[in-house]
Amino acid sequence: MFAVLLPAVAAVCFAHPAGLDREIGRRALPWLPPDLARQITRHEREFAAGAAAAARWPRSYHQAGVQPGLERTIRTQCERLAAALHAQAPFPEVVAGLGALAHLAADLEAPFLAANAGDAYARSFASYLPTAAPRIPLVFYGQRRAVITGPIAGVGTLVTARRADADLMGGIVREDLDRLGGPGAWSRLDDRSSSFGAASLLLNHAASDFANLASWVWFHGGGLVPDLPAQKGMILVWKGEPQPREAPSPRLGFRQARP
Repeated sequence: MFAVLLPAVAAVCFAHPAGLDREIGRRALPWLPPDLARQITRHEREFAAGAAAAARWPRSYHQAGVQPGLERTIRTQCERLAAALHAQAPFPEVVAGLGALAHLAADLEAPFLAANAGDAYARSFASYLPTAAPRIPLVFYGQRRAVITGPIAGVGTLVTARRADADLMGGIVREDLDRLGGPGAWSRLDDRSSSFGAASLLLNHAASDFANLASWVWFHGGGLVPDLPAQKGMILVWKGEPQPREAPSPRLGFRQARP
């Protein structure tokens, strides 16, 4: 059991397909602190294992508006990871915890988060996502510098705002599928459909959220978080295969502890 993961129980999370967590981690690589991004690429198996463990956490950990709830779970995971970095925990364990955080970021943007396991629309959208993902451009919706360098309360504010936006997407996908004949028609969705737009927002918002949350962890764990070259309100688009950005030094960079 990884030290930065909560205990796992029977699989209960139906909000998104399992492979989505690794895709979110892959898409976030250019927007993460380069030193942290390189650790994620070195420990892909641990990242995937952490995401899979998070999928087996109790359903209440993934849901909004319940106890402990998604917001509390994300805040707790961020604090655990920052503490693990301060304690110099092995990087494979930290990366496993980041895999769990990527799963929670996907929950945060999932339009069918509250759906039950038998919801046909939710299952159709989960089947559609992996087929659409390769064609979705990689977009970053901005570095939240004030959140990254601020207290944990800022993470809670970010989570609440993001969840409110995601709740609107479920109805759009339902209408889109009904237009084609119902949930079973998901394979007929094309790249001009509202569902493709919803899939694009889910993947890129979740990757953006994960990049900002992981940057909070890295900063509060003592790591360096370089500014991204973007003006306020600007989005960034990455061309080609996602990979860590170039850094001025190949060594891990950490801020000195304040006296």
